[in-house]
Order: sequence, then structure tokens, then C-alpha cells
Amino acid sequence: MSEPILQVQGLSRRFAGLMAVKDVSFTLDRGQVLGLIGPNGAGKTTLLSMISGTLAPSAGSITFEGRDITALPAFRRARLGIGRTFQIMRPFPDLTVLDNVAIGALFGNTNKKTLADAREAARECLRRVDLHGRIDHRADELGGPDRKRLELAKALAMSPRMLLLDEVMAGLNLVEIDEVIDVIKSLRAQGLSILVIEHVMKAVRSLSDHVLVLHHGERIAEGSSEAVLSDPAVIEAYLGKRKA
Repeated sequence: MSEPILQVQGLSRRFAGLMAVKDVSFTLDRGQVLGLIGPNGAGKTTLLSMISGTLAPSAGSITFEGRDITALPAFRRARLGIGRTFQIMRPFPDLTVLDNVAIGALFGNTNKKTLADAREAARECLRRVDLHGRIDHRADELGGPDRKRLELAKALAMSPRMLLLDEVMAGLNLVEIDEVIDVIKSLRAQGLSILVIEHVMKAVRSLSDHVLVLHHGERIAEGSSEAVLSDPAVIEAYLGKRKA
């Protein structure tokens, strides 16, 4: 068996007296989609931020492609091939959609050294997320669903080997959700390893090879989507004891 692309061991994060993530361990295999689920406040985004490097862990280690990256800053991780989206979208408002995405191509895990090359790569990423029709619009002219697409295109432009997705389907309608699911499936088919935080259970079921559940910062379940989503402890965490 090949070595997992990501290994997380005993990862924890404390904010003053609050333990947001506590002793979480898991692996992500190459070409796998791992669904990360749990109720609001479970520590999912905190975990993602520690993996991407925007937040330092209080304890534990992170290994990417056999290399300990626990102490590396976020920009170094991006250049190694870790891309992510953010739940709170903050595009460069005065730049065009095209140039927002081109920035990712210039500073990620790519060989794009000129703005012309970066823009060409950005055009392809925008086509993949069906946002090429708004390529010359300013980013602050986009509505919520299109900002989600822009966020995904920015991450793809970095040519990641592992992609961290933080609720890219939140606020989308059913048609738009199906479109994003198709995009993620195509990325997996190309060998990209993906860790996705999502509350849309249709997406979790159709995309995830494996599911990890957090509650109050701790891992409470892990396994196939069918097994995890029928686990009484998981149902209770989402819906309460009565429903479970």
C-alpha cells in the first residue's frame, strides 16, 4: 500500500480555557475523499486551519507526503501542494474574477511565473467551476453562490495535490449543489486527495470514501458514510437524543 498523503496525529487546539480540538488523529489516502462532519462548533474549521497552516496546533503533529509540516507556515504548505477554501469568503474586491484566481496560480504549487501564464491557468479553473462567463467582473459584484465558485477556482489554481474544502456548498440550491458535486468527483477522478467539511448530507454520501465525525472537538465516529450516518451517536450529535 502507498503511504497516506496526510497523517494527523494527536492534534489539539486550545483557546484560553476552551479546547476546540482534542487529540484528533486520522489519515487521508491518496486519491481519497474524506468527509469531515459534525454539528456547528464541533471544531471542524479549526482542524482544517491547523492542517492548512493558518492556525498553529497546541499539540500533535501533521505529516504531508511523508514530511512533518507541523511548524511550516501556510504559504510553504501551499507551495508543497495544499490548497484550501474558506467558509468566510474574502476575495480581493477591487480585482476581476480572473485576477483573483490568477493570484492562486502565481503563488501556489505551480510553475506559472508570468501574469499571462497565470491568467491562462485561471481561465481554465473558472471554466471548470462554470464561472467563465463572469471573468471580467469585479469580485465584489458576485453574489453568494458565485463567490463560492470563485473560492473553489482560487484553490484549484494553486495546483494542489490535496484540497481542503470548507462548506463550499453552503447556500447553494439543489442544482448548484449537483454541479459542485460533479466538479469534486472530476477532481477525485484526476487523483486529487480531498478533505471536505460539509453539512449537505447528499454530498457527504455521494462523495466520501470515508467519513470522520467531530463533536465538541473530539472524534466520535469514523468509517464509511453508510455506517457513520446511521450511528446513533452521530444522529444524537446532530439531532438530539429524542431523534436518536
